Amino acid sequence: FLAIQRLERDGLIDGEWKPTENNRRARYYTLTAKGRKRLDSETREWSRQVTAIARILEAS
Repeated sequence: FLAIQRLERDGLIDGEWKPTENNRRARYYTLTAKGRKRLDSETREWSRQVTAIARILEAS
């Protein structure tokens, strides 16, 4: 929950209350443009690290 609050505070996601199929209220989240940019950046960095680790493991 704290992570979601942090993402929302930092402008990476937007939250909106909506009714569910059984008429309960639920909070739905969507990525903002800033959030999409951060996700793309983090995904590229993760991929670089995975590639580097794979090279190390293959060499040993």
